[in-house]
Amino acid sequence: MPYGKYQNLPLTDRLMMMLEATQAGTWEWNVQTGECYFNERWAEIIGYTLDELKPLSIETWLEYVHDEDGKVSDKILNEHFDGKRSFYECEARMRHKDGHWVWVRDYGKLVSRTTDGKPEWVVGTHIDISGLKELSQRFEAFADLLPGVVYQYEQRPDGSSCFPFASQGLRHIYGVAPEAVKHDASSVFEVIHPDDLPRVAKTITESAEKGVDWICEYRVIHSGKTRWVFGHARPQSGIDESTLWYGMIIDITDRKNLELELEKSQANLKLAQRIARTGHWEANMESGELYWSDMVYEILGYQPGELKPSVEFFRSLVPEKDMVSVARSEEKAQKTGIHDVQHRMKTRDGTLIWVHELAELQSDGITLIGTVRDITEQKNLELKLEQQAVIDPLTQIGNRRAFNRAMDREFNRYSRYKKPLSLISFDLDHFKRVNDTYGHAAGDKVLSEVAATVESELREEDIFARVGGEEFAVLLPETDESEALKVAEKVRGLIEGLEVRYESHAISITATFGLVSVSEQVVDQEHLLQIADRALYKGKTNGRNQVVLADESLSESSGE
Repeated sequence: MPYGKYQNLPLTDRLMMMLEATQAGTWEWNVQTGECYFNERWAEIIGYTLDELKPLSIETWLEYVHDEDGKVSDKILNEHFDGKRSFYECEARMRHKDGHWVWVRDYGKLVSRTTDGKPEWVVGTHIDISGLKELSQRFEAFADLLPGVVYQYEQRPDGSSCFPFASQGLRHIYGVAPEAVKHDASSVFEVIHPDDLPRVAKTITESAEKGVDWICEYRVIHSGKTRWVFGHARPQSGIDESTLWYGMIIDITDRKNLELELEKSQANLKLAQRIARTGHWEANMESGELYWSDMVYEILGYQPGELKPSVEFFRSLVPEKDMVSVARSEEKAQKTGIHDVQHRMKTRDGTLIWVHELAELQSDGITLIGTVRDITEQKNLELKLEQQAVIDPLTQIGNRRAFNRAMDREFNRYSRYKKPLSLISFDLDHFKRVNDTYGHAAGDKVLSEVAATVESELREEDIFARVGGEEFAVLLPETDESEALKVAEKVRGLIEGLEVRYESHAISITATFGLVSVSEQVVDQEHLLQIADRALYKGKTNGRNQVVLADESLSESSGE
C-alpha cells in the first residue's frame, strides 16, 4: 500500500494494522458480566479458529489456562485492581488444540470501573513466548552446572521481593529451593547472619538508588553451618517502579577463612613485635662485619656463638634469585636511607624461610642497623590464597584464570622462539545425563577422577586446566601436531576405559577432543582457542568420542 494511502487511513485502522504486525492475541473482558472478546490471533495461538471457541466468555480463558497459572493470574489481577500494580503482567501456559502447552505472556490494564468503583472492563494482549521459554529452560540447565547460584532478584515498590529465577545452587548457598522463593524472597533473608543482615539490606538499597552494581560479602547460616558468600549483581529498572538484579553468588568460605587466619596471624605478629624480643642486627657494609642478636640466631636455627656472622655469610644463606632484591634494596638505601626487603633465607637444617628486613642507614653512610623477623607463616598463607585463585577446588587442577595466564606466556614464547605449541580442548560427552541419573555428587566424582587420570599421563611442563563445567584444556609446549595427536588419542582412550564407582553404580563416560597446533594461520591466543573449539564441535556433531584435528577450514577467521 503506498504510504500516502496508509497515512490517510483512520487512526483505528492504522492501530489495528500495527497490532496485527505484532502477532499478538487481543482480549477484552468485563469483570462484572464475564463478557469477553478475542481476536482471531488469540485463538490461533492455541490452534483454534475463533468460531471453534464460541460462545466466548471468561470461561473460555479458564478452560484453556493451566490451573496453577490461572491462580497466579488471579492474584496479579487483583493486585492490579487494588492499585498495587500499574499494569497486569503474567506468564501462563495454555493447552493447545493438539494437547501440548503453549506459553503466553499476558499483558493487561483496567480501563473502566462501575459507578460504585468496582473493576469493569480490562483489555490486554497475549504473545506466544514458547520459543523464549525453551531457551530459558536451556539456560537454566546450563546455570545449574555453574558453581554458586545464578539468579534474577526483584524488589517491588512495597518493599517485598522475590527471585523470579534462581539456579539450583540456591540450595547449597541458602538451603532453600528455587521454587520456594519465586514469589517471596523472605526465606533467603532469614538465613543471612543477623549481624550481616543490616549491611546486606543497606547495600541492596544503595545499589537500587544509585544504579550501581551490588557487591557484598556476608555470612549465611543453614544446616548448622556458617558459610561466607560473595555476591555481585547488576541492577536495572523494571515495570511498576520495581528494580531487577541479575547476578551470581558464590561460596567463599575456604578463601575467607584463609583471609581471616592471615589477618589473625598479622595481628599476632604485630603484637609479638611489641611484647617480645625482635631479632636485630648491625652491619658495616664496607668491612663486612655483622652483629646478630640472639633472636636472629634462633630464627635461623643456630645457637648463639655457634658461628661468627658476617655480611658474606649472610649472603650465602640467601638464594641467588632473592639476592637480587636484597642488593637492589641496599643500593636504594644509599639514596633513601631505608633498607626494606622481604626474601628467603636458608636455616641451619637447610629449610627455606621468609624474613622481613627493615633497617636505617646511619650518618656514616656505611652502617645499617635494623630488625629481622620470620614471616614464613604469613607468606605461606599469602601463597595459599594466590594458589586458590588459580586452582579449581573440585579437581585440584588449574582453573580458567591459570590457563589464560599460561596461554599468554606460552603463546608469547612461541612468537619469540617459534618452537611448536599445541592445544587440546575436550568436553565430556552427555555429562548432563550423569548428573540427572546419579546426582551432582556422582558428577563431581566423575570430573575429579577424569582430571586425576589425565593429569597422571601428562608431562610436568604441560598445562592442564578445567575451563568450564565439563570442559578441559591441555596446552602442550614444544609439542608438534603429530605428537599432540598421540597424546590426545591416549587421553581419549583412558577416559573411555575409566569406570567411576559411585555407591553401587559403575559410571562410564567418553569425551570429544579438538586439537590444533600453532601455525602462521593462527592470529593470536583467542584465535587458537576458537579453532580448538570448532574442531571439538565438529567431533560432537560427528558422533562424539573422537579426536578431531583442526584443518585449514577451521582456522579461517570469521572477522574475529
